[in-house]
Amino acid sequence: MLKVKILFVGPSEAGKSVLANFLSESTEGIGTYIPTQGVRILEYENPQIGGNGKGARCRFELWDCGGDQKFETCWPALVKDAHGVVVVFNPGLPSHVKEIEMWHSYFVQQQQLLESQCLLIAHRKPGSGGDPENLNLPSPLNRLQLGRM
Repeated sequence: MLKVKILFVGPSEAGKSVLANFLSESTEGIGTYIPTQGVRILEYENPQIGGNGKGARCRFELWDCGGDQKFETCWPALVKDAHGVVVVFNPGLPSHVKEIEMWHSYFVQQQQLLESQCLLIAHRKPGSGGDPENLNLPSPLNRLQLGRM
């Protein structure tokens, strides 16, 4: 069975847990904000990867990493054996746009992951302002695939 480890990183209150819960079909903590302390690992299996019904089974580990930099001493353990990184931020908060450079630097560049192993998600909370369509991202972030929610 194929095993895939994906990290969800980014500033606090960016929506990392919401996204990880959605992808893993978890109902944990729905409707309330509880800051992730360190890391939360969600596992789920996809019985078949591939649209033809003949794909291999895959076990996904979604590592929902706390956005508080006080957990920085844990980062080397979190990033070990990661296959990909999802950097999540709220484009309505100017501090998040600045902070994602640091997250990208540590979790992608310093780990020598390819740009194809990284996804940038602009997760705008309802009523939080900010236009994810008109983001001016600094290099090298402007070269990453950007998802908007």
